[in-house]
Amino acid sequence: MRTFFDLYYGRGSEEFETNESFQMIFSCWALLGIKPLKPYGFLRSLHVAFGCICLFMCPVVFVVGFMQVSQNSSMTVILTTLQATVNALGLPLKTLVVVLYIDRLRSVEPIFKSLDGRYQNPQGRFARREHVIQSAHLFVTLLALYFAYCTVSWLTSVFTHTQPLNIWLPLLDWIPHPSIHFWLHFLIEVVYLYFLLIIQCMNDLYPAVYIKALRTHIILLAERVSRLGENPELTDEDNYHELIDCVRSHQELLQISRAVGSVFSITVFIQLTIAAAILCVCMLNFFLFADANHRAITIVYYGCLVMQTSLTCYQASMLEVDCVKLANAIFHCNWWNMDRRSRRVLIYFLHRAQKEISFVAVKFFKINLGTFLSIAKFSFSLYTFMNKVGVGENIKYQLE
Repeated sequence: MRTFFDLYYGRGSEEFETNESFQMIFSCWALLGIKPLKPYGFLRSLHVAFGCICLFMCPVVFVVGFMQVSQNSSMTVILTTLQATVNALGLPLKTLVVVLYIDRLRSVEPIFKSLDGRYQNPQGRFARREHVIQSAHLFVTLLALYFAYCTVSWLTSVFTHTQPLNIWLPLLDWIPHPSIHFWLHFLIEVVYLYFLLIIQCMNDLYPAVYIKALRTHIILLAERVSRLGENPELTDEDNYHELIDCVRSHQELLQISRAVGSVFSITVFIQLTIAAAILCVCMLNFFLFADANHRAITIVYYGCLVMQTSLTCYQASMLEVDCVKLANAIFHCNWWNMDRRSRRVLIYFLHRAQKEISFVAVKFFKINLGTFLSIAKFSFSLYTFMNKVGVGENIKYQLE
């Protein structure tokens, strides 16, 4: 197993595998107690139990903390806490789906390994290496963005002597000394937020990485299909077997898409359903209530929220485009140099390849950039409506 820096910089003399792009995600899940490690033992079971308790207590501590804040805080603090609280409500649900269906995600690894074995030429090896490197870069970029939100939050809180998100920590109420109570609460809250953000990052990253792996193999398959019938040294039987292997590769890619799509269609649905409301809250807070400090927090949080939904939607849209390229490659291959049997298979292959690989969020809407833009448009329209009817001004007037 390569180290993280080997994956990030593409180092190592051995051949890269597609499954290595998932290595960092599963390692983080194991580190946080989401995925149990083998062999099972008391300490590892305790580790998993502690991680699950921290995770599933997340909605409780955020909601109770928000209720306490809403009683004696400014609207800026209330909205800043609200936008994080709404997002925290979906985190345990998304993680529960991953825990229940993690075996389905691991089941596609032998298929990817089989697909890797079909592309041993320099072009195939380079494509797999680039996929692993780019997946590592996505991992670092998304994690850095999420950590930037938490870092800006607690740095701002240090200067204003407040808690970052005011979560509820009942076990600290017995501490009589105010300074000790404040700083201990501050330290635990910051560590807890980093813990939750890593889980959130992995839940948002794994669909994009799996779709990107599918894209890599679709592109390799399209290039392989485009060369059918070009080699004059191959007999009709050889061309037929090469075509059959291409069809088999396409069927395996469809099998992978069904397996992983059944998992992240649920998690992406949960995120998309709450994204519009959170985006509206962010804009309402930024343009009407937030001071300079909370505007900085809101901007970083808005960027994190956009990345949560746009990354997977972008990869899904690009996969649809790559599927069109596969169909075009089948149509433009040298089919006239192939026998009648191969041409019949090509017609079947073209018919199957014309149906793009797409993902649907719990059979409600497609996962692509069109859906992401529709949600962003809806959140902006909702904010505009609230601004026109004077919701923000009425709240300001009541507070004054």
